[in-house]
Amino acid sequence: MIQGSLIDGEDRTIFSFLWSVIRPYRWWYVLMLQAPIIGAFYQVVNAFLLKFIIDSFGDDAEVGNTDLLLPILFYIGALLVHELAWRISHFAWMKSQPFVRADIVTRCYDYIQGHSYSFFQNTYAGSIASKVRGMVMGYDTFWAGVHHRLMMPLLLILVSVIAFGFINLQLFIFMVLWCAMFFSIMLKRSFQLGKLATQTSNSEHQAIGLIADNIANIANIFSFASGSRELKRIKVFSCTEVAQKDYNEVKYDLISATFGGVLYVVMLFSLLVFMVYLRRVHVITIGDFVFVMTMAFFLVDNLWLLVSQVGGFMREMGDFKSSFTIFQTPQSTIDKPDAIELKVSKGEILFKDISFQYEDGGRVFQNLNLSIKPGEKVGLVGHSGAGKSTLISLLLKNFKVDSGEIIIDGQCIDDATSDSVRSQISLIPQDVMLFHRSITENIGYAKENATQLEIEEAAKLADIHEFILGLPAGYNTLVGERGVKLSGGERQRIAIARAVLKNAPILILDEATSSLDSLTEIEIQKSINSMFKASNVTVIAIAHRLSTIKHMDRIIVMDGGRIVEDGSFFALMKRKDGKFKALWDHQVDGMIVF
Repeated sequence: MIQGSLIDGEDRTIFSFLWSVIRPYRWWYVLMLQAPIIGAFYQVVNAFLLKFIIDSFGDDAEVGNTDLLLPILFYIGALLVHELAWRISHFAWMKSQPFVRADIVTRCYDYIQGHSYSFFQNTYAGSIASKVRGMVMGYDTFWAGVHHRLMMPLLLILVSVIAFGFINLQLFIFMVLWCAMFFSIMLKRSFQLGKLATQTSNSEHQAIGLIADNIANIANIFSFASGSRELKRIKVFSCTEVAQKDYNEVKYDLISATFGGVLYVVMLFSLLVFMVYLRRVHVITIGDFVFVMTMAFFLVDNLWLLVSQVGGFMREMGDFKSSFTIFQTPQSTIDKPDAIELKVSKGEILFKDISFQYEDGGRVFQNLNLSIKPGEKVGLVGHSGAGKSTLISLLLKNFKVDSGEIIIDGQCIDDATSDSVRSQISLIPQDVMLFHRSITENIGYAKENATQLEIEEAAKLADIHEFILGLPAGYNTLVGERGVKLSGGERQRIAIARAVLKNAPILILDEATSSLDSLTEIEIQKSINSMFKASNVTVIAIAHRLSTIKHMDRIIVMDGGRIVEDGSFFALMKRKDGKFKALWDHQVDGMIVF
């Protein structure tokens, strides 16, 4: 099961975040870490047993089988302990790692969906998904690095150098100085390599975001025959940004590896000369010579491995750092810390002296006032950019008003949680987005734990039940990504069925039929009217096709963020120089066939 709290302000550094996901499983991590520790000692013990046997054969006394029994038993015992340690580590890995990875994904998603609406308007979905994947891979890199890629060679180096001290003090000092020099030089270069890796990873995330955006808009690419243009755009970005940063990283890595190789050769040659000297002056035995040279090759290989692993680790951690920026992007919080649950029974809506402007645009509203009675059906019309959709976004708390209040049933939505506000509002948008799931799941999404009977009743009111039954898999039919397997009218009916099932006291129709043909529009309008009759909901309908709101109780005409007309269809049509009449005449008289 998934444990641990979701990310908060204290977890916004990589290591504090990692500790927060590791902490619930810390004792399993202790069991995992004992394996590389025992493994490091195991290698040195093997080499020391070899030294012991060689020195025994070097003595004048004859060596019997019983004299070799003890080192053989030690060898077998060390092997068994070593294998047992790694099997215990593997068991602890099984008991912790799958759940830690699941916890990371959960925390990522929870933090992402906590961002404001504007964040998703300005961020590639593909880039976000890439960073979530990078978080899981980054954790795997981190723990694999700590557990065996870095810890194992580091411990082997430390144990090996200490073992040299038992052979000869001069040899110990020589190895300590050389290891310190080699490691400090190469580590500094590894850190620089990590910075270059972070730059490469950032550009790769951008490239993936561009590709994901193109895939999401593949219909546009097909319709405009712009495949070659988009390919050129991706190629230019990949070559000038991604490839160049990658080239700089690999070039620096090559120079570092060459420099390290020179130091490697010099050290081994110097050690060999020094060991020959010590043997000639009888300071060490033949067994000591074999032990030291065996361990020296072993130590240098592990030191080189450690530096290489640090370089690789820093490159991969650079990608992890790039992915972790998903947590370092502050959430633009709309809700107050002490926000309450909104309770709606009537559906009365009041926009009181509201003013609003987008961060990167001009002012939309200035002291706008609008009152909608419970159960009233109101149409919103006006030219594009008049502020209709923005007004709805403010009601849904996608954005926060700069001043003024939006009040539902006497409660200011600024004091209520966003989820409780949205739970009281059903939205049928112009462009219906469906999950790549079954029709049952898509309709039932409006109500948690909805029964199949409730889903089918909603589909009947939306006049799509018979169509669904005619599909080979019926209600179990998968609709494809974004609902691409269904027509626009079919998606709209599913959206209506959702709204029926949600049964919220407020209904918003945001250009719900504008993209449909006339016959389909008439059928959809019948479904919407059936929903109106089924419950006394408060309705706000945005429409460019003015005929769809002809029978509304009131029609609000907006222009430049202001309400310029307000009245019934017939009242507004009586105004000879009225804005609504002009829009109606334009729409009717503008239908000219050439």
